[in-house]
Amino acid sequence: MVSPTRLFVIALGFASILLAGCTSGDSTVVSETTLVDSAPTGETSEEVFPETPQLIIANSAGSVSTSGEQRMMTALVGGENNSFLGSPDRPIMVAFEPVDGDSVGGSVEASWLTTNASELGLYVSRFSFDEPGVWEVTVSDGPRELASSLFEIVEDSPVPQPGELAPPSITPTAATVSELSDVSTDMEPDSSFYDLTIAEAVGNGNPTMIVFATPAFCQTALCGPTLDFAKGAAAGQSELDVVHVEPFDLELAPTGTLEPIDAMFDYGLATEPWIFLVDSDGVISHSFEGIIGQAELEAALSS
Repeated sequence: MVSPTRLFVIALGFASILLAGCTSGDSTVVSETTLVDSAPTGETSEEVFPETPQLIIANSAGSVSTSGEQRMMTALVGGENNSFLGSPDRPIMVAFEPVDGDSVGGSVEASWLTTNASELGLYVSRFSFDEPGVWEVTVSDGPRELASSLFEIVEDSPVPQPGELAPPSITPTAATVSELSDVSTDMEPDSSFYDLTIAEAVGNGNPTMIVFATPAFCQTALCGPTLDFAKGAAAGQSELDVVHVEPFDLELAPTGTLEPIDAMFDYGLATEPWIFLVDSDGVISHSFEGIIGQAELEAALSS
């Protein structure tokens, strides 16, 4: 067992190796069905996963709670170039066990997620934690344990959870195309994403997708690709309202001052990007932190 430590999440050191850039205009993204294969068939498990890789858990502190099934993002890093390890055809198992507690924990298979612009390789798994506290996260490749780390699960996350009402935040809108640059740093904005405030969208009886992302001032280097995935998933969804929210005050951001807007506090967000799916009753049905594949998002929208 690794020594107890409070795990970091999407820190700047991790973000620097996630993506080469974060503007959606420069980012090339692929769906989960066309991922880059970094480990061709024929390589042995030991070649794909060398000894003592580092396990990175890419969820932010306080965002993972005991409230239902949680989306966990893990990555294995190692080798001579300290690069991301794994591939779509190399599944891993992720085991969760409390360091101190009554739960017996459990193990689930993780699926591969990546973007080819960054050579990012994340594994996504889902697990329901039945008690708060420090949990050990262990990744294995069949019978071989690869790496372990610790992560704190909270009882009450400041981030609204599925099943809760979406906070009706007042967010900037653009009435004309010329106003888009005042409310969005997207190089190719979809004007319909700025027609409604969050409050208007979650209260009008239509399903809603809320995207907190800033391509120009992203601190996790994931905003541009996430916004592109949201555009792709929303295409053809005529009854879906989409609200893109810039997390920071755009008058101050160019000066280097990243001041979160009120909606970030309303949603308890300390990182970006985030996506929330809200049903026609204004209740959050899904939430996604960080990068998400278009196929994963489309599946959630159709569920």
